[in-house]
Parts: sequence; C-alpha cells; structure tokens
Amino acid sequence: MMPIELRHLRYVSAAEKHRSFRQAATSLRLKQSTLSRRVHQLEDELGVLLFTRHSGGVRPTTAGHDFLRRAKRITEEVHAMTVLAKAESRGEVGRLSVGFYASLSAGHLRASLLDYVARYPEVTVSAIEGSRAHLFVELEGGALDIAIVSGEVNLRTGTVFPIWAERIMVAFGRARSRP
Repeated sequence: MMPIELRHLRYVSAAEKHRSFRQAATSLRLKQSTLSRRVHQLEDELGVLLFTRHSGGVRPTTAGHDFLRRAKRITEEVHAMTVLAKAESRGEVGRLSVGFYASLSAGHLRASLLDYVARYPEVTVSAIEGSRAHLFVELEGGALDIAIVSGEVNLRTGTVFPIWAERIMVAFGRARSRP
C-alpha cells in the first residue's frame, strides 16, 4: 500500500480548486503529466475515482467530495502549523514572561513592553515584579523567560547583555537678568 503523502493532498486540493489538472499543475509548478499521474496513482491506491475528467477540466465525484474536503482541511492545517512555527521562531506569537526590578518599571522598560505588545498582539506578555534574587530564581527555574535588572549579573546558565544605556541630562537656559 502506497502511503498518502502531503504532496498528494496538495495535488488533489489544487485540482479541485482550479477544476483543471493543467491549471493546478501550473499553480504548483509541476508538469501536467506529473500531477495527472500522481492523482491517478492515488485514486488507484484508494480504489476511488476522485475526479471525473472531461475536456473542460475535472470535477469531484460524489465519492471524492468527502476525501477532497478532508484533504483541503489537512493541507490548510499543515500550512497554518508552518506559519505558526515560523512566527513563534521570530517571537511574533506565543507567550513571554518578563521579570523586572521595581525601579525599572517606568521609562524605557514600560515603553519597550508597550511597543512590543502593540507590534506583536499574538504574544501574551506577563510581567512580574520582584527582587533581583527572586527574579533570578524564577529565571533559572524556567518560570521567567527574561529578567530585566540593573547592575552586574552573574548567572550560572543563560545569556546576559545590556539592552539600553540611560544618560540623565540637565539643561539650563540662558541666564536672564532680573528687572
């Protein structure tokens, strides 16, 4: 028995969508003969005619409708899984637990987190405030993804790098003479 491969499901889904082996093959960047042969092999293996062929293209058979509906659902699900995996690898979806030291809760940290949430609405961000010692325990235990603290950091595992440098400035205007 020939295993049904994902590409077979893509072939029949494209044929159903385009109602034509020629157009389906073009959309998949295949030769029409290759697509036609693969669909025929699948039909032979299943023992079911999925399409009726005619000069104007192809149409699903009564027996093929259910198979084609499921094939479409499977190919769409695999596509969605692929898109999701890529988005997760880029940090665009999922969850992010951020621990921070209280004195950092305003300014750059708050603005950076708000910007991240706005740019990646599919990421659930949870922020946890705590002491440095508590944050490091949570980080090393896996409860936090990142800990943002000031000062030197010595971790047994993980990576440490600075994310910004704040300079505090004071500006003076021209001295005005008093009337």
